[in-house]
Amino acid sequence: MRQALRNLTRHYMKSILSAAIGILTVVLLVIYAGNIDGTKRQLTALPDAMEIRGAVSNLNGSQDFSLAISEERVEGIAACPEVEDQVFTVQLMTGFGEFSLEEWKANLHYFGAGINDIAGVPGLQSGEISYGEGWDESLFAEDASVCILSGQVMEQKGLKTGDEVPVTVYYYQYGQGGSGIGKVTPLIVGKKYRIAGVMDMKEYSGNIVPPDMLFPFENIREIFHETGIDFTADSASFRVKDPFRLNECKRQMNEIGFLPVARDADFSYAGNALTMTDENFINAAENLRETLSFLTGMLPFVIVIILFVGYLCSYLLIQGRRAEYATMRSVGMGWGRCFSVLVFENIMTSAAACAMVSLPVLLTGMVSVGALLFSDTVFFLSFLVGSAAALWSFHGLSVMEVLAGGD
Repeated sequence: MRQALRNLTRHYMKSILSAAIGILTVVLLVIYAGNIDGTKRQLTALPDAMEIRGAVSNLNGSQDFSLAISEERVEGIAACPEVEDQVFTVQLMTGFGEFSLEEWKANLHYFGAGINDIAGVPGLQSGEISYGEGWDESLFAEDASVCILSGQVMEQKGLKTGDEVPVTVYYYQYGQGGSGIGKVTPLIVGKKYRIAGVMDMKEYSGNIVPPDMLFPFENIREIFHETGIDFTADSASFRVKDPFRLNECKRQMNEIGFLPVARDADFSYAGNALTMTDENFINAAENLRETLSFLTGMLPFVIVIILFVGYLCSYLLIQGRRAEYATMRSVGMGWGRCFSVLVFENIMTSAAACAMVSLPVLLTGMVSVGALLFSDTVFFLSFLVGSAAALWSFHGLSVMEVLAGGD
């Protein structure tokens, strides 16, 4: 190593040239590895940037609200391990007090909704609901007999949070097989509900009339069971947990009984099809995977090029050092030691090239540590192998011919 260091100092111009070639090669490798690393990170982050949501619709896909979605399908979505953030709603008509079927037109003044998450009310924000003591947003995931009223209704009726009020609830019935026109049908009369909060929704963005009352979804479903009425939800949506397992998710949804959308099908209120917002994600994922495949597929060619550069660089730089090699051999240095000295020279210049590029790249954070280590390793090993192959040409050199010829 000492001899190699002296040789580098003595042949400093060649050493600088070799290091410069190494620096340029490492820079190009860092750019190459940075592109691979960046593509991988984009692919990994894609599910967060472009989530896939699914929604139950009718068969022709024209409507994903005001549907008749069977309880079996609702339970299938709720239990599916491939989805999360499930949102279910059921539309209701409500009124205060007790009244008969004949009196419903004069008393059903308010639209209601049973929801398991406030996302079931488009445009409603968490900060727009003021909860009473002991209550919070989690009440929608429970089955308690509580409700949230709009501030306007609270003011009209002179109510306040914590009051208990009798509520009569009607539900929408969509006819046999979900193909008829929706009509309101009695569900429960005069059931006592505790007012757990008040909402002040400012920007409703739904397709139907905004609700004045909100109830826990499971509470409304339990009432259906108690009264012996077949339960149906009006809308259902979810988020695919892992978009890269989209095919598995679709397979499970198919097992639940959902059909693909058929645009030429007749209109129906039956919620038996599924629409997925997956087109953009699939296109983006395919483009990134193609880019990553192209970049990783180039790696063997990159290694071959670096091997050639290392070989050519070392071969050209040692051509003028035949006499020096012959002198070392003539004073008793074996072939192995001479070869080691020359290899150590290349190791030092290669290490210097890696350090001169890696340090500023590491400090500025231009690429990840993994990409930088990959670049340095590929360069160091490939360049060194190419250099060793060039140095091996000295093995067959005749010392006596070199010395006699004055080379």
